[in-house]
This record gives sequence, structure tokens and C-alpha cells, in this order.
Amino acid sequence: MKTRQNLQPVDYAVMFGGPIAFLLIFWIGVRLIIGPVPEPSPVKRLREGEIKIGARLVEVDEKLGRPSQMVETADGGFKYIYTRTVYEESTKSDSLDEAIVEFTPEGRVQSIKFDNSPPPRNPE
Repeated sequence: MKTRQNLQPVDYAVMFGGPIAFLLIFWIGVRLIIGPVPEPSPVKRLREGEIKIGARLVEVDEKLGRPSQMVETADGGFKYIYTRTVYEESTKSDSLDEAIVEFTPEGRVQSIKFDNSPPPRNPE
């Protein structure tokens, strides 16, 4: 057995470099198999308060991206509707989670509403 005085630089490279190389290869392998971490959905980001009342249309577009649907309102404003499907453990089924962002005619957020409902069932 070698004593501490007899260790060569190669010994240190193996002792410290080996575990580091293993962790690096492991991390790269996991990233290749799983892929990148997905971005949170716009509905989740709205629920977390990322967009505030009074925000500009440009800010909403930059932070949340394109809506699932856009609806014009009678007063000249419009609504952005964002949707996502969420699995409900209690009912063992999917439900539709929806966020509606209403804009004034000038393009400012005037309200944010949420709706969570089960999707329509297939007739059997």
C-alpha cells in the first residue's frame, strides 16, 4: 500500500477526476434521455401572478406567448384564452384548466379569470 508521500499526480487525477467524470457523464446521459425541463404553462404562470392588472399587451405576449384562443369583445377590447389539461388524482381523470385575460381597447389587462372544469365526456 502506498503512503501519502508516494502518491503521484496521476493518483490524484484518478482519485478526484474519476468521480467528477462519472458525475458529468451521468448528468449528460440523464439530460439526453429526459430532455430539457419544460416551461410552465401560461395558465400556471397566470395563477402564480406573473401578469398583473394593468400590464400591457406586449408584456403578456412576451411572458406567456400565443393564446389558445382570442375573442373580440363588444367594447372594442379582446380576451386571450389560455388552456391546459391537468390530471386530477381525486377523480382519476383529466380536467380543463383555463385562464381568461381580458384587455381594454387600449391593450391593457383589465381582469384575469380562472375556470377549472372537466372536459366533455365521449358518449358511450
